[in-house]
Amino acid sequence: MLKSLFPTDKQYRIFQLLCLSTLLNFGLVGYRLYHTGFDFGQINSLYDFAMTRSTTFLFLGWNLFLAWIPYTLSLLLPKLPSRWLAVPLLAVWLVFLPNAPYIVTDLMHVHYRTGIPLWFDMMMIFSFAWTGLMLGLISIMDVQFYLEKHLGKRPAAAITAGVIGLCAFGVYVGRYQRWNSWDLLHEPYQLFWDMASVLVNPMNNLGTLGLAAVMAGVLGIGYLTLRTLVGER
Repeated sequence: MLKSLFPTDKQYRIFQLLCLSTLLNFGLVGYRLYHTGFDFGQINSLYDFAMTRSTTFLFLGWNLFLAWIPYTLSLLLPKLPSRWLAVPLLAVWLVFLPNAPYIVTDLMHVHYRTGIPLWFDMMMIFSFAWTGLMLGLISIMDVQFYLEKHLGKRPAAAITAGVIGLCAFGVYVGRYQRWNSWDLLHEPYQLFWDMASVLVNPMNNLGTLGLAAVMAGVLGIGYLTLRTLVGER
């Protein structure tokens, strides 16, 4: 029954691989918690949970959940009963899209911790980052295929290039300005003001804004590689 939700066998196989990768990710976190002897009895509230995020790496699970949202939305896109419904769905998709490649920046948390080899934490975070990156790139590819059918190849390619740039900037906003997708609803004015201040005064933020430029290059090349491997649909 689940297979019937996917237009092609290839998309269904990709979905299965993404699920398998996600299970591996949570398995690695689970093993880490077991190996370090973490006591869940010490968590009595959400505050306690928040205070243990840096040692348990459970934040990676939340980040990966957010990365699944744009992928899921891109799967729903061709099933919409009206093209006009695609506009609000794509807006929500674009807001959540930076969460997928954002996990790559969690590699900044890699450093030696007692009780666990350094290589394990490195590979665990890389595994989450890889899954998030694939979710994001595949999501962009599905959206471009949809846009090609309704707008043509050239407009779809131009929009895709803009999306990759905006996504990279969104990763920067999340990592260094500490905004997230939900803040667009809670504090939209402050969010837009902070982003505008960076764009108006880029020279004052070169030390960190370079992340957006490098991320755009990585996402762009990664996407072109994936699109070349997949070919036309």
